[in-house]
Amino acid sequence: MATSLTRYGEVDVLHGFIERGMGDDAGEIANLNYWAYWLGLDRAPRSDDSFMADRSPRLWDAGALLRSIADRLDPALGCVDLNVHSVWSLIVSRPGVLAADPGLAQELRGRVALLLDSGSVSQQARRELDAVHYVLRLNSP
Repeated sequence: MATSLTRYGEVDVLHGFIERGMGDDAGEIANLNYWAYWLGLDRAPRSDDSFMADRSPRLWDAGALLRSIADRLDPALGCVDLNVHSVWSLIVSRPGVLAADPGLAQELRGRVALLLDSGSVSQQARRELDAVHYVLRLNSP
């Protein structure tokens, strides 16, 4: 619902959801599990949303998920702050994901720079982008 409301200019609802709905490990895991499911990376049939609490790291491929969400780091998207947060959360929870795909890391570097220069993200998303930028610099050859 929070992402839908951003289409009508209600970005505060999305920011509140990011802050309170994903403010702990359980919320972060549920967000990433839902992304993987929604993007078709978790192919198991789901009859309810209890899978979102599953902490198994083998439900989906972290690199494929990062690539899919990174493709959504677009300053024109109303829910870009959620996408930024999800990229940040994925990198924090799976630190080796960037080292596994140098091409993806390079592409992400460009997208992060674009967003940082655009001024189109919230302060929280900017802090998360700064953290992602730092990790990308640490992982660059």
